Amino acid sequence: MRRFTGELLSEDANSPARNLFARHLHRWDYLNAGWSAGTSPNTHERRQHIYRLLSVDEKFRKQCDLLIPARTDVEEPTVIAENHEPWYTPERKARHTFYWDAYKQYLRELNGWPEASVIDLDQTTDQVVERLSDPEQRQVYQTKGLVIGYVQSGKTANFTAVVAKAVDAGYRLVIVLAGTLNVLREQTQRRIDKELIGKELITLHPDEFGRHDYSDDTEWKNFISHGELPSKLDAFDWQRLTGSKEDYRSLHRGIDALEFHKVMNGRRYNDPVNLHPSRARLMVVKKNPAVLKRLARDLAALRGRLDEVPALIIDDESDQASVNTVKPGSARDRTGTNKAIVGLLKALPRAQYIGYTATPFANVFINPDDAEDIFPKDYIVSLDRPAGYMGVADFHDLNGTTPEGFASKERAFVRGVEGDDDEAQNLLRAIDSFVLSGAIKLFRTETRSDLRFKHHTMLVHRSHQMKDHEDDAELVRKTYDGAAYHGAGLLRLSRLFEEDFLPVHKKQEPGLPMPDSFKQLKPFVARCLKAIGANPVGIVNGDLANKDQTPNFDRESVWRILVGGTKLSRGYTVEGLTISYYRRRVKNADTLMQMGRWFGFRRGYRDLVRLFIGRSEPDGKTTLDLYEAFESICLDEELFRKKLQLYSRERNPPLTPKQIPPLVPSYLLLPTSRNKMYNAKLLSENLGGQFVESTLAPKVPCATNEKLVRQLLGERPLEKVDLGTVSDGKTVKFPAWVALLDKSSMLRFLKSYKWSRDPKLDPVWEFIGGGMGDPNINDWLFLAPIAESKKTEGETWTSGEYKFPVVHRGRIGDGSERFKAYSTPDHRAVATALSGVGNLPCIGPAAERYQNSSRAIILFYPCRDTKKEDKNEVTMGFSLLFPKNKLIHRFFFTVRDKHNPDAVVVDDDSPPPQSQRRSRGDAATRTRRTAR
Repeated sequence: MRRFTGELLSEDANSPARNLFARHLHRWDYLNAGWSAGTSPNTHERRQHIYRLLSVDEKFRKQCDLLIPARTDVEEPTVIAENHEPWYTPERKARHTFYWDAYKQYLRELNGWPEASVIDLDQTTDQVVERLSDPEQRQVYQTKGLVIGYVQSGKTANFTAVVAKAVDAGYRLVIVLAGTLNVLREQTQRRIDKELIGKELITLHPDEFGRHDYSDDTEWKNFISHGELPSKLDAFDWQRLTGSKEDYRSLHRGIDALEFHKVMNGRRYNDPVNLHPSRARLMVVKKNPAVLKRLARDLAALRGRLDEVPALIIDDESDQASVNTVKPGSARDRTGTNKAIVGLLKALPRAQYIGYTATPFANVFINPDDAEDIFPKDYIVSLDRPAGYMGVADFHDLNGTTPEGFASKERAFVRGVEGDDDEAQNLLRAIDSFVLSGAIKLFRTETRSDLRFKHHTMLVHRSHQMKDHEDDAELVRKTYDGAAYHGAGLLRLSRLFEEDFLPVHKKQEPGLPMPDSFKQLKPFVARCLKAIGANPVGIVNGDLANKDQTPNFDRESVWRILVGGTKLSRGYTVEGLTISYYRRRVKNADTLMQMGRWFGFRRGYRDLVRLFIGRSEPDGKTTLDLYEAFESICLDEELFRKKLQLYSRERNPPLTPKQIPPLVPSYLLLPTSRNKMYNAKLLSENLGGQFVESTLAPKVPCATNEKLVRQLLGERPLEKVDLGTVSDGKTVKFPAWVALLDKSSMLRFLKSYKWSRDPKLDPVWEFIGGGMGDPNINDWLFLAPIAESKKTEGETWTSGEYKFPVVHRGRIGDGSERFKAYSTPDHRAVATALSGVGNLPCIGPAAERYQNSSRAIILFYPCRDTKKEDKNEVTMGFSLLFPKNKLIHRFFFTVRDKHNPDAVVVDDDSPPPQSQRRSRGDAATRTRRTAR
């Protein structure tokens, strides 16, 4: 026994016994099973319960905790769902695991996934599969759900795992809607064939020359192999109805390919006896109305024979083309694509629809017209940000204050572009960065055996017009050829290395290999130029003349600069992307977000990533700052995800998908001419323990708001005190003006404050006024930090005898009505300590005196726009923190149509709005932060 336990806890990290035990242990850590005795997943309590069930001694437990620690830092995906009948239990899942086991093994052995990532994928996809209908049940029920990921964050791996588990469980028709471009469909088909279907099934039906789809694929050796046909291994085979180069075509006489035969005729097809030996069918289909109509027509011809077939429809990038895109304000009818998808759902009574999107602001949440058809009525799963992912938060300083030097994410990774492309600091510098970063990658492969860079790419995206791409490519080619990298250009690279790449590396990723000097790097520059070759530029767009220039990342090593537009902007993964040059003017936030090809996994070269982006792009009579436009929607998305996460924890009553639309910032809602509106209406929110910070501020400071603040303070004496706490291991101290305010005065001030427009804060006023019950607010502490900086030295705003330092804050988006933030992390930490929300200590006698767990806090900031020179233009900014309370509910919803409470969308009898849709990028919503 001792030898056996010794093998399980071997000091050798590559020990097969230890790795197998670790897999099982981590799986037990997160499973919700009967044996778990109510312990929460991924907790120390769960791990101790496992030890008790294994009957291991204390020595074993300590050694196990050291070598295979419980992953208590793992965030479960955010799930918002209607009640469902549990069926995908650990026992049921364990009955049939052939394709999931094969896919797991592929990810570990051929894709090099660490075990922790495989476990996370297992856990998150269980949350999706268990919300589908039981494929074996008699009852017919269609579920509709949505999985929210991040741009270029591995959604394909997620839905491939869902497909593997679903077919193991009994689903037998899988339709994947894979984007609107051929290249996206082919990319998805190949990925599923390579990682799930396998060599044996791909080669089962060769052409007359004995060839198959991937006969010329240089990566064929890396395709998954099952050893034999799965049907000979007590599993079942797949029949592929689409191929690498073949989208779905009408079957005509071959329609029997969609016939599902029974083993036992006396029983329904989805009886386990018939279901599990049966072949599964796979279609990877482009989201094109003509293609989908052909498929719907073939399915309709089998009407009656498909009633018992469990089907799964995966809609990748579901907010693209799946929803109505007819011009707002016109007579809105479903687009051809949307109508065809609805047709598929009608033809397949047992179909389960799962939409995948990279934005939580999917159209079904912002347009009631679309919500009628494919609203995720049953569940929403918001995936956690994956480890190693470089996303929104890595390109923006979102905390209100900007760190010094290259500790700032904006300064480290973002390079503003203004003026003509041929100016030295613009396109040439971007191409220099491409060459230099490529050389550093090659240096790293020499010094770290675990780092390999098959691809190294740069993206140039200036226009969606294909006619512009030829000119852009010629300019890039001319700039590259004239860069003199074998001569004078080396001096530019040397300066760029010393002034940019080396200091950014030291601040952002000091653990990665880096040359000490450019002299050490110089030989790798020559190797990089050789890898790029004589033809450094490729055009990627829909022009057939450029088809051969579209790189095949799966079959070749790509070291090139890619020029394009729409084809590069959505769904298409640009592997090895390191330098992005982006100047395309886009105002719609959802479109803009999808353009962020620079988001993704950047293992081993995160510090080398650079975004060259237009900061003053001509837009009619004005200019557009693309970086700030990105920042606006990025901030909204991050905050909305946090709100979903917070509300998903509520269990009494639980939040349901149909209650999500009222939580979306009002400025994102699309107009509709069909007089439809969402049924759910948010009445009040329990804001206990949370910050609320609305930064909607008039562009021209409002004298009324200044008067309101002075009235609020009135004749009350302010006390100047020193406040402090300890946060994240750091002592925080600063002086501040403070005063206690009564509840009625504060509520009157908040309701009278003049915003740039309605921030929809009625639920907040309802909460403060006791609409949900006692909010536990006895009084308010007015807290104005006295924090001067060199930038604002001498700038003050006065109220009576008191002078308050003016702070500088940047606004979000071009011409925005709101600031990024007013408060800072340090100020919020002290407020948190004073209100007793967290477990932070109060430092100093004044902090201890003012600490009260029934006291709300207003952090006050006289604020000036960083881009405005007039020192008299001061905005009254503030942030609110509410104390914890004993209220049971997190929120109160009502419905507009009391007679139809389960409806997502209802008729709106009010007159249609006359105002036109606002641009999403320059609008605002309030900032919500959970107190630390």
